[in-house]
Amino acid sequence: MKYLKSFIAFEWLTLLGASAVLYTRWDFPLSICIGIVLLGVILTLYFTRKYESVEMNEEDV
Repeated sequence: MKYLKSFIAFEWLTLLGASAVLYTRWDFPLSICIGIVLLGVILTLYFTRKYESVEMNEEDV
């Protein structure tokens, strides 16, 4: 799990940077940029919890 947490931090920084570039240089609407970031956060949290539950089930066996 320690490797996954550093990847999550890198992923969120990449999403924030990409959405900032989309908004400032390519004139995307702010709502789309915020939506991209929120989608990334939601998917990351979902798959992290799913991975943690699978990891906990393997420890119980």
